[in-house]
Formats: sequence, structure tokens, C-alpha cells
Amino acid sequence: MIDRLLYADWDEAPAAMDFELPYGLAIERCRSLVALLAKKEAPGDAASWDKAVELYVHAPAIVNVALNYLICVELGLPLHPTEYIDLNTAPRKAARYPASLRASVERLVIDAIGLARSAYRLDAGFGAAADRFLLKLPAGLEKFVYTSTADKYTWRGAEPSKVKALADSVLARGQPSLALGAAHGAIMAGLMLAEYLDCPLWFVRFSLFKRRDSGPVITECDIKIITDASNRGEILVFDEDSASGTTLTILAAELRKYAPKLRTGAVIRHITTSFQPDHVGKTWWD
Repeated sequence: MIDRLLYADWDEAPAAMDFELPYGLAIERCRSLVALLAKKEAPGDAASWDKAVELYVHAPAIVNVALNYLICVELGLPLHPTEYIDLNTAPRKAARYPASLRASVERLVIDAIGLARSAYRLDAGFGAAADRFLLKLPAGLEKFVYTSTADKYTWRGAEPSKVKALADSVLARGQPSLALGAAHGAIMAGLMLAEYLDCPLWFVRFSLFKRRDSGPVITECDIKIITDASNRGEILVFDEDSASGTTLTILAAELRKYAPKLRTGAVIRHITTSFQPDHVGKTWWD
């Protein structure tokens, strides 16, 4: 898995985290990086460490664009290849999408999450899986532009050793039926966490501070995924960085409507917050 080649400064976000690429090219870049890194033996060398960091920050794009697409289709929001839709100002149900497209978006996100996890595993079959995924993309989606901005808190919260510590804490009380992260900040950490937990993974859009969401954006598709997982056992609701605890508190309260049996987790919990998740990877002394 990619963690065997990840040697980096985990205090400051790398320059590689700042990039902008069309969706199709981001997936192609992941293909090239996986093919290169899969041949490397740990601990690798400086060149492979840089490539591993590049893959680590690029693979979340596979999930991010698909998740945004699902939200727009489910909520009837306009689709735009280069502009990020502001959910606080965009009129709901302004667009009408065919039933066939609405029925396919759940599978699109499930496949996107699976493909991104495959990238982190450095699977030999990633290239073929990427081909299948690209062939099934809705028309035009490969040209949608993904923009990544370096963020030290997201980066710190994605350090594999911290994510592994969170996973160990969770598994000590049993494997969850679903790991559900707050998107978009928790996508990078979540892809690693789900591999350590060996459980299904999903994300709900809730970006309280970066995107100023007024609350979690929960679609009918989300409710179906969450309800099904809750019927199988406890779900884990997590964030990569819990500074005030507000995001996790609100998200967990909202999701308990559909999943009464849930636990909360944070890769990093700041000591200054009064909120105490059920599971923590590292307590951060500000």
C-alpha cells in the first residue's frame, strides 16, 4: 500500500497539493503514478517518495468530482465544468435530469471510491479499472476541472500513522459497518482509514468552514447508503481534523436520524475543544 512509500513533512502541506486538472487527466495521472510506484520496494528513494506524495494528493480527486456530480444531480443543481456550485446560493431543483442519470449516480460514487482506494493500494489492476471507470463516465464529466488547494490541516490529518492510530482505536471496539467521512476535507484520510478498517466507505458533503455549508448536504442516495449500513451494525462518522468539534457534533446529530447506532472519530482532536469523539488518532496540543 502507498503508506510504505510515504515519507514527507507532515506539518506543512506539500506544493504538490496545489494543482488543477480536468477529471479525466487527474485519473490518468493516478494511473501513471500507480504503475510507477507499484514496482518500488520500500522504503524507496527520494524520487519515489515525491511520486507517492503526488499520488496521495491526486487520488482524492477521483472521489471529489464524482461526489459533487451526485449532489448536483440529486438536488437538481446546474452542472458546470469549471465552476464549483455554491450550495448556499444555488436554487434547488433548478435543473431536471433524466431518471436514468439519477439512478446511476450512486454507482458512479461507489465506483469512484473503489477506484481511489485501489490507487492507494497500488493495485496491479488499477489501470484496467481506470479504463472501465472512464468508459462509464457520464458525457462530459471527464472535462470537469478539479482544483486542489494546499491545506495544512487536511494534510496533517491524513498522515498514515495518525490514521492508523484512529483505525486501531476503532477496531478495538469492533469493525464498523461503514466509515462515513465529512467531505471534502476527510476524503484523503478516509481512503486510508477505510483500508485500515477493511470496511465500506462513504462521504457526506459538510464543509462548515471552507465552503461555509449551513449544514450537512444529505441526499436520498446518502440516506439509502447510511440506512442500509446502520441495519448491518454501527457506522463510524469521522473527520480528519476536529478543531472546535462543531462539524462532527452537527454531522453526528443529523446522521443519528438515519443511524442511531454510530460512533464518532477524528484523526486529530485539538486539546482546546470540549468535544470528545469516541475515537481519536492523535490529540493535538495547540
